[in-house]
Amino acid sequence: MQYINESKTIHLNQLGGYGKMQQRIIKDHRELFQSDYDIAACIGYFDGVHLGHQKLINKTIAVAKEKGLKSALITFDPDPWTVIHNKNKVNHITPIKEKMRLIASLGIDELIIVQFNKEVSKLEPQVFIEQILIPLRVSDLIVGEDFKFGFKGAGNVAYLQEHAAIFFHTHVLTFKEQDDKKIGTTLISQAILKGDFDRANEMLGRAYTLSGYVKQGNREGTRIGFPTANLDVVDEYVLPPKGVYAGYVEVKGEKHKSVLNIGHNPTFNHSKELSIETHILDYNDIIYGELLKQSFVYRIRDEIEFPSVEALIKQMEEDVKIALEVLK
Repeated sequence: MQYINESKTIHLNQLGGYGKMQQRIIKDHRELFQSDYDIAACIGYFDGVHLGHQKLINKTIAVAKEKGLKSALITFDPDPWTVIHNKNKVNHITPIKEKMRLIASLGIDELIIVQFNKEVSKLEPQVFIEQILIPLRVSDLIVGEDFKFGFKGAGNVAYLQEHAAIFFHTHVLTFKEQDDKKIGTTLISQAILKGDFDRANEMLGRAYTLSGYVKQGNREGTRIGFPTANLDVVDEYVLPPKGVYAGYVEVKGEKHKSVLNIGHNPTFNHSKELSIETHILDYNDIIYGELLKQSFVYRIRDEIEFPSVEALIKQMEEDVKIALEVLK
């Protein structure tokens, strides 16, 4: 058989940061050759790379340094949930490129991406251990207390401790609780969908951010003195509800305060499709085609259809004042 798995080094400047991280793509777990070095690894889908995930990653790095191993993060693509439930499009807090950037920024040596398909979803726990974890030469596996793996989630922490102890040591972490609920991707998604960025950002450990390229718009904002960058967001992000938000936008490596609108521009009645537009404060450069990273800090108000352009301008002036107060 031909070995079709891939390995390459990802430089963080390609992902909006600095440093480098080795990336290994496992396209076919059946052809996974024995690795030539031991690793300390955490494992999971890691959507959001939230504070709980960061705890796992930091522990993995610490164990690796203590034992003289490479640190690794094992994840899956596409999202196992979408494969198991036959879903084509599911929005995520961190689509794969954003997730890679965040993981690399935390200092992991190697990102291992296992291509997830129906066959992988049906692997019994012991087969998963023998065909994936052992060939990867996992010496120490770092997991959360609710970690499950294998067909229908039959494998768990107790299974690892009983059946995998001769192959590797399993470290089990508990997660901090907030308001009697664990930090989790579902809770963060729910907070984003409500526009509750106090809660979402607290659990993420950073401001929620999406990326998109600036595309040509109708220039209505420019004509009324509030030029906006219209974002073409290709990745499937979890989007907040329609409305106006205060946040920060990174453009050409620099961070600026901004007021963002998500909606249909009802006053001008120009947008049948949902539009995402950001008014960058104190910034006038032409940036068509540039990649912007827009963060969300505070929900200012709902999207409103105004009786006149003058009423809209007056409200936008008030929006900017609120944003400056929030972001100061």
